[in-house]
Amino acid sequence: MTQGTDICPKCGSSDWKLPRHVRTRGVTSAATADLNIITCNKCGFTELYELTEEELAPINKKAGMIFIFAAVVPTLIGIGVSIWLIWG
Repeated sequence: MTQGTDICPKCGSSDWKLPRHVRTRGVTSAATADLNIITCNKCGFTELYELTEEELAPINKKAGMIFIFAAVVPTLIGIGVSIWLIWG
């Protein structure tokens, strides 16, 4: 379903919210799925769609940047401060 071009199967409206991204994990599996949530503004009917590789590219790029700033930079600062304290 493409937001804005299809009608809602529940109420017949063509008024859809913008797709929202969610990453989910199965209950019994470590596998994750990246999905778009599409919801009808009129009745709240919601469908989930798996993202394509093209849709995933900017999300994966952003996740890589978050990893660098949340894990790599603090680690390098911690190492630098430790060396400074030992040799300083």
